Amino acid sequence: MSGSARLPHGLAPLVVVSGVVLLVTWGLAQGVWLTNLHNGLLALALTFVGAYVLQQRRAHPEGMLMLGTGAVHAVMFWGRQIGHAGDPGSSAVRWAAWLGVWPIATSIALVTLAIVCFPDGRLPSPTWRPVAGVVVVLAVACSALSLLWPVEYAAAGLRVAHPLADAAPDVVASVWSALAHSTYVAFQLLWPVALLLRWRSATGWVRRQLAWLLLAAGVAVLVLVIGLVGWRTPTPGLLAATLVPVIAGLAIVHGQHAAAYAALTWMSRRGPAADDLAGDLTRATSEALSAPATLWLGSADVLQPVGVWPPSTEDPPPVAVTELPPVSRRLDLDEHRVGALTVDRTIALSAAEVRLLDDLAAQAALVLQHLTLGDIVERERRAGHLDGLSPRERDVLELMAEGLSNAAICERLHLSVKTVEPVVGSVFAKLRLHQQPDTNRRVLAVLAYLRT
Repeated sequence: MSGSARLPHGLAPLVVVSGVVLLVTWGLAQGVWLTNLHNGLLALALTFVGAYVLQQRRAHPEGMLMLGTGAVHAVMFWGRQIGHAGDPGSSAVRWAAWLGVWPIATSIALVTLAIVCFPDGRLPSPTWRPVAGVVVVLAVACSALSLLWPVEYAAAGLRVAHPLADAAPDVVASVWSALAHSTYVAFQLLWPVALLLRWRSATGWVRRQLAWLLLAAGVAVLVLVIGLVGWRTPTPGLLAATLVPVIAGLAIVHGQHAAAYAALTWMSRRGPAADDLAGDLTRATSEALSAPATLWLGSADVLQPVGVWPPSTEDPPPVAVTELPPVSRRLDLDEHRVGALTVDRTIALSAAEVRLLDDLAAQAALVLQHLTLGDIVERERRAGHLDGLSPRERDVLELMAEGLSNAAICERLHLSVKTVEPVVGSVFAKLRLHQQPDTNRRVLAVLAYLRT
């Protein structure tokens, strides 16, 4: 197989789903153990939902977290079922039971990361990176202790022997008692904290997605309380927890469809009188496809950025049509003008995302043809303001059109920054390009130059 060969899209999730179904079916064949049933149901729910999310959105981090969490729960369910119903004296049964116990900390950590990163699969902010690191470290530590000694067998309800040790040394038992229980409680306390903080900073569809998840979690908690009060068992609540990943997956996919719909209808909501249609379009594209987006205008030889999202202090350098990234759409506007809509994304688009990008490109062509910001400077050109530039100002504007920064212009013209910056300001003033929020005066000036 060549180094460039790749597995067909969707094959890896399908393999995981098949393995999970096999393990759960195998486990259920050993009989129904009500205390362990929730692990099997969670395995199926998380795996199927994760695969569905990945089918709709390739390499979605939240989908991969769900798929991995489901696989871990399937292994735990299978191992506990074998250990509960099998021959305690069998070596194979002991090893299977071992697989059903020690990944508990890993599964809780994966659930924690999935909740913290919901709904886009990213941490709420960079400040959460140390928190995620601590979660991983604690999960590894607890899993290692449970892997080497039978510290969690009693809590799991298994009576088979641990395959590696008959009993845990006193020091290990003390460390486990102090570390594991507090870690599990801390993980679960982190769930509502993360959702609350995400809720406070979220808007629009993200907040609705969070509301779906919170509603499902509320139902599960209510059933848990009823089970504890009415039957003195958490089993009903654990079974009801299966609802949470199902609702979470629906919220993720529905949120994606909502973002796509919002992206496709942004023009009707903004109207032709909006100040920065190019910027609004790139923002809608970026949010719908979860990647930086750029709208370009110029000729086949030189394309200038006229809309960039997320905003940056430095605009992308001009490019030729042949240099556009793989995820892009060329827009032939007329005999002289060419546009492009590009997305900076290394992960291949799904079929639904390809259709979405095509539709957004059609809207981008309409923006560049009829509603482009260049119309503003076109009026200035017709009014003669561009003709009023001095030779030095025209030189500076020409270099700006090549994508040069002020520092680069200084180097090219052998001038100091103190000389060039007033010239740039004079260009803006003569073109009547006043500083406004979300308006790139440099781009407008370049458009004025390109249209002369």
